[in-house]
Amino acid sequence: MQQFKWKIGADSWWAGFVYFVIRSGLNFKQYRMRNLITAVSGPPATFTLEHRVFNLSSFFITLFAFTGGIANHLVGLVGPVVWLSFLGSAVSLVIFFYARYRNRFNSTVSFGYVFATILILSIMNFYNGGLSGTIIYLIIMLLNIFLLIVPKKYQFWVFGLMYLNIIVLLILEFMYPQWVVAYHSEEEKMLDNAVTMLYSMFLTAMVIIYFRKGYNEEQEKVTSQNKQLTVLNEQIEDQRLALESKTLALEEAVKLADVRHENIKTLLKELNHRVKNNLQVVSSLLNLQANAISDSEAKSAIVESKNRLLAMILIHQRIYHHESSTQIFLPDYLRELAESIRFSFLGSSSEQIFTFKIDPVWMNVDKAIPVGLITNELITNCFKHTVNNKADCRINVKLETTDNGYLLSVCDNGDGFAEGQNKRSFGLDLVRSLVRQLDGDCQVVSNKGTCWDINFK
Repeated sequence: MQQFKWKIGADSWWAGFVYFVIRSGLNFKQYRMRNLITAVSGPPATFTLEHRVFNLSSFFITLFAFTGGIANHLVGLVGPVVWLSFLGSAVSLVIFFYARYRNRFNSTVSFGYVFATILILSIMNFYNGGLSGTIIYLIIMLLNIFLLIVPKKYQFWVFGLMYLNIIVLLILEFMYPQWVVAYHSEEEKMLDNAVTMLYSMFLTAMVIIYFRKGYNEEQEKVTSQNKQLTVLNEQIEDQRLALESKTLALEEAVKLADVRHENIKTLLKELNHRVKNNLQVVSSLLNLQANAISDSEAKSAIVESKNRLLAMILIHQRIYHHESSTQIFLPDYLRELAESIRFSFLGSSSEQIFTFKIDPVWMNVDKAIPVGLITNELITNCFKHTVNNKADCRINVKLETTDNGYLLSVCDNGDGFAEGQNKRSFGLDLVRSLVRQLDGDCQVVSNKGTCWDINFK
């Protein structure tokens, strides 16, 4: 019993070993065959499927024609049939070389191959028994192969040429039967047909199998790429939906910010309007107080304070009436300020006193208020010391952009400061303080008039 079990075990081991050897041999042959086909047809990364099928078909046709020439000689066919077979093999080899190693695959090569095949087989037809021979079957076989290897747009042309070739051969054989060289014997005819049939079946099967294999690989590649594209499209769609969601949220946030911005602008305008009104009330009270005072110095001090308030009132008035809530257009502001000061000193007089040269500058409120107060003090000083004491007085107001910032200049054509005259007063101290606030410097030139030049950033 133990001996029987050992025998069964030994037989199983030998069967497994034999199976392993046979499987390894088949895999090795399959690997070698795959490498051989790739070497003949070309790597898929370099050649298209049609090009690879063309290379493989022309290679097999070369071998088929060469082997057919040897077979025709062994069968005993006439010499022209044998040599034409070798000629067809040589032509096919040249075309294979140019297509595979020179990368020449186009309509010219394809139609050249077709025409060479038609010419050689047409001549062979009459030396190989005509209709009773094998050439017509070879033409039909090669027609099927050519339909696989030529570009798609030329398939009907190739079919038409080879179909017409068969018809012409049949007509010529019917009209000139003496052109046909018959077989030497019935055995020779049967042997030629058998050999040609076997080779034709083998060649056609190899080309079609490889074409189907390459087609299936291309389909699998396309399917894989389509799946990847589908996944990518889904990712893109998800990203698009997420982006649309974020865009909608951003649009809502922008709308909310716009509403808040408009509310803030409205509040700022209202605030400036109320500040302007409050300053206007204070200015009116100062004006009433000035009218009720008989002391000229006290009255002058109150008027000067009212003019300082006026400089700030005009700032807030412009903010309220314009789109910008933080920027002041200085040319209009300084002109209006100067005319308001002139009115406070001269009333409704139409006398032209001012000359303006002001660059189109927009300035932030934080700096526009000090600039307005400085201008107010300097113009007021001109009226106090020049306009009221001299006829034909002129005041020049200039604001220009410089490399380092701005230059504000207020000049008159009065007598200037007398030597030893006290130049200190509340108004001038205020000017110097405001200049320091602007991080600027002040220069006074008193020669045929007084000119204040103030440079600030």
